[in-house]
Amino acid sequence: MTSNTQYSPEEHESQFIQNLRDRYEQEGFTFTTHPERTKLPEFLGSYIPDAIAQKPGHNVAIEVKRRPSPTTERLVKDIRRLFDGHPDWQFQVFFMGTDPLQSVTIPVAGTPAIRHRVNEVRGLIAKGQRRSAFVMAWSLLEATLRALDRDTASRPRSPGTVVQTLAMNGYIDPDTERRMRDLIGLRSRIVHGDLDAEPTKADVELLLSGVEEALRPNAG
Repeated sequence: MTSNTQYSPEEHESQFIQNLRDRYEQEGFTFTTHPERTKLPEFLGSYIPDAIAQKPGHNVAIEVKRRPSPTTERLVKDIRRLFDGHPDWQFQVFFMGTDPLQSVTIPVAGTPAIRHRVNEVRGLIAKGQRRSAFVMAWSLLEATLRALDRDTASRPRSPGTVVQTLAMNGYIDPDTERRMRDLIGLRSRIVHGDLDAEPTKADVELLLSGVEEALRPNAG
């Protein structure tokens, strides 16, 4: 029997915003939820967005809504007018949808299964299928974290969070973490449709070495 975790509307919104945070931080933004009025430009008046994402020369005001509706569309249209004439600020609206947090249960893999998949990935490398191998290696990193830390088992995590948690818990060393972080942008380009992005064999091997490093004290 499969059971689905039920989320309150508040948890629903909190998780959605956390996903946005992960996305923007991967792209080099600082992300602030419910910003203070003093941190916002004067042209916004009394409007306070749900979050802001910022990096040099690029500011994004973020509004999160549960679903589109005529009332929401009118409100968004009025807010968008505030940004006219301010090209350094962008206004983004995200709709959570009718059921965006329907639970996805991901089973915990055992370390033998993960090691078997590592060999499969190396087989892909040998065939020259580096893009597939690269994406699969990232999947194995997350599976490894889930196997080692059962508290993270129930929900998917962003690549940055996976790498950070592995390092914070001592499963990989800081240098491995740093080098893996340098590959997050390449991963995003590949999985989101950049057909020209191409990992090297060394890139894939770095991820696999991280999996093996994390599993080494947990043989069996």
